[in-house]
Amino acid sequence: MMNHCLNPVCKQPKNPEGNKFCQTCGSKLLLRDHYRALKPIGSSTYSRTFLAVDEDIPSKPFCVIKQFFPPRTVSEAQKAAELFQREAVQLDRLGQHPQIPRLLAYFEQDKHQYLIQEFMEGKTLGEELKQSGAFSEQQIFTFLKQILPLLHFVHSNQVIHRDIKPANIIRRPRVSGGDSSSLTRSDSLLLVGFSAVKSLSNQPTIGNATIIGSPEYTASEQLTGNPTFASDLYSLGVTCIELLTQTSPFNLRHGNQWEWRQYLSRPVSAALGKILDKLLQDKPSQRYQSAPEVLQELDSLQPREWKCVETFASGSRIRCVAVSPDSQLIASGSEENRIQLWYPGRGKSGEQLGNWLSGHSGWVQAVVFSPDGRLLMSGSCDRSLKVWDLGTGKLLRSLGDWFAPHTGWINAIALNSPGTILASGSTDTTIKLWNISTGKQFATLTDHQGTIESVAISPDGKLLASGSGDRTVKLWELPTGKAVATFTGHEDMVRSLTFSPDSQILASGSRDHTIKLWQVNSGELLGTLTHTDWIETVAFSPQLPLVVGGTRNGAVGFWNPYTGEELNGVQAHSASVNSVVFASNGRVMISGSADGSIKLWQAPFSTTGGG
Repeated sequence: MMNHCLNPVCKQPKNPEGNKFCQTCGSKLLLRDHYRALKPIGSSTYSRTFLAVDEDIPSKPFCVIKQFFPPRTVSEAQKAAELFQREAVQLDRLGQHPQIPRLLAYFEQDKHQYLIQEFMEGKTLGEELKQSGAFSEQQIFTFLKQILPLLHFVHSNQVIHRDIKPANIIRRPRVSGGDSSSLTRSDSLLLVGFSAVKSLSNQPTIGNATIIGSPEYTASEQLTGNPTFASDLYSLGVTCIELLTQTSPFNLRHGNQWEWRQYLSRPVSAALGKILDKLLQDKPSQRYQSAPEVLQELDSLQPREWKCVETFASGSRIRCVAVSPDSQLIASGSEENRIQLWYPGRGKSGEQLGNWLSGHSGWVQAVVFSPDGRLLMSGSCDRSLKVWDLGTGKLLRSLGDWFAPHTGWINAIALNSPGTILASGSTDTTIKLWNISTGKQFATLTDHQGTIESVAISPDGKLLASGSGDRTVKLWELPTGKAVATFTGHEDMVRSLTFSPDSQILASGSRDHTIKLWQVNSGELLGTLTHTDWIETVAFSPQLPLVVGGTRNGAVGFWNPYTGEELNGVQAHSASVNSVVFASNGRVMISGSADGSIKLWQAPFSTTGGG
C-alpha cells in the first residue's frame, strides 16, 4: 500500500510502503508519529482529505486525515483557522451520533492544522447509483426516512451541513450472512463530508469562504453566503432527483426550472413528486423548514388503516357509485333500475332521480358527474344513456335521439375532464363517443372482439382506455378515436380501468384476480398486483400513492402502485364490491356493493394536514 506525502507543494507525493520520509521532498510521512496517509479522497477550498491508517493501534484501522491550509492574507488566515478549530468542536459533538464519523484528534503540525476522523466503511450513494442504476420510488421513500432523522440531529445541534449530495452519503456494507433487511434498517446510511458545516452560533465570516458546497446541489441563498436549515433540504431534494433519474443535476435544470420528470425511466407518484418539488423551491420560505416536517408529510402519504365512517342502505344491489367534484353528493345505480342520491354527513339521503316514465328500465351500470357537478350521466342495461339536471332532478336528455345508442347493454361510461366528451362501452363490443353539448355521437370504435366491460379517460384528456371480455386493454386517442395501443396479459375479462392522477400509469382490474399496472407512454407492464378473488373495480387515489381494488368476496385491497407494496386491506362488504371511487382529497373512499350498502371510508390525516 502506497504512502502519500502531506506536503502541499510536493510534486511527487506518492511513496512506496515502508518509506518514513518522502523520497521527493524529504517530509516526514508519519503524521504525529501516528497516522500514515494512503491516498487523497477529497478536497475543498481550504482543505484536503486523505484515507489513512492509525499505526499506533495493532489492528491498524483506517481513519481520515483532513489537512487545513489557510488563505494567503493574514487576517483571513486567522479567521479561517478559528473556523477550522470551531469545526473540530462541532465534529466532536456531532460525532457522538453513530451515523456520523467520530473526531479522533485535532492538532497542528508543520504550520498546518489537522483533523483525524473515524473512517466510515461502505459505498457512497453516488457509487451505488453508478453500479445499480436509478433508484425506485420505494428506494427514495426508504432513503428519505433514513436520512431525515440524521439531518434533524445535525440541525438540532445548530449546524448546517451545506454539502448534502450522493457522494457524502454512505451505505454501510451488508452484514455478512444478513438478508436485504440490512439495506433498509434505520441506521444503514452514514453522513460524511462535514468540511463545509456552518454553525449558527455567532462566528466571523471570511469573505467568500462561507460560500461552500457543490454548486449543482446548492441553494441560491447558500451561494450568497446565507444558508439556512432549508438549504440542506434543498440539497436533499436535488440528491433525490439525481438518484431517481441517474442524471447530473446540471442537466435536470433548465433556466430557473427543475425539469426532472422527463428523465425518469418509470413514473413516480404525484404525491412524491409534490414533496420533491417543494424541497426544490428556489425561495427558502416556500420549502419545508425542517426535516421532521418532511417526515410527517411522508408518513401522511402511507395511511395504514381505513375506517368506515358512514353507511347508506340502498335496499337494492349497487352496481355503481360516483362522487361529485365538491365531495358533497354521492350518486349510485342499482339492479332495481334506480339512480339514488346520497348526502354524506347530512342525513338527507336516498332520493331517487326520475320516475317510471323518465327513468331507466334496466340495471343502472354506470354514473358520472359533470366537472361542475350540475349534471349526472347514466348508462344502463336498457341500452340508454341519460343526462340529468341535478338542480331540478329532471331528465335533461337521452343520447341517441329516437334510437338506442347501443344494441347491447351499456356497461361503462367515462367523461373527459372538461365535460365535453362522453365515452360509452357496451356488450355489443363497441365504444361510442358523444358530444355532450349537442347530444350527438361522433365516433364508433370497433376493434375489440368481446364485450366492453370498462372505459376510462386519462386526466389530461388525451387518451381513452377500454377493457374487454376479450381480455385486452386498448388505448385510443381523443378526440379522434384512433387506436394507438393494445395491452395483453390478462387471463380473464378486464372489468375495470383507472388512470393515475398524472396520466402516466393505467391500472386494469380483471377476473383473473390481478391488477396490472401499465406505463402509458411505453406500454411496459410495470407490475402485477394479486388478490384472492375476481377484481371487479379499481381506482387511483387523486392525492396519495395508492390504488385500490374491490373484489367479488367483498374485500377491498390497497397497494402502493409505485412500489408494489400491499397495504392493509379491509373486508368492506358481505357481497361483491362492484364500484369504488375517491373523493377529491384522496382520503375518503366510497364503496358500493351487491349487499345493498354504500360505505364511506376515511384514512387518518397527518398533523401537517397532508391531504
